[in-house]
Amino acid sequence: MSKFLERRELFDKVICLDEEDRQEPLRVFRRFFSDYRLHELRHILWGMVEVCLTTENDGFSEPEERADLLLRFKHFEELLEAGWLMVGE
Repeated sequence: MSKFLERRELFDKVICLDEEDRQEPLRVFRRFFSDYRLHELRHILWGMVEVCLTTENDGFSEPEERADLLLRFKHFEELLEAGWLMVGE
């Protein structure tokens, strides 16, 4: 089982952001989108999904698991687009 599922109380809160970023989360988006162009992010995400779906990987062996991965990919891509618009790139 995943450590994230085993220790939900620990991982179900903000653990990576410093206090300044917690107070102004848009700073995180600004930094992120200053490091990556939108087309690069699409390329990176698609590469991850492609590897998960085309290699021997027990985590995505069932059709439902693959469909769920694709749906999450779509939602994450929408999140990236929204963040891209928020920071005005």
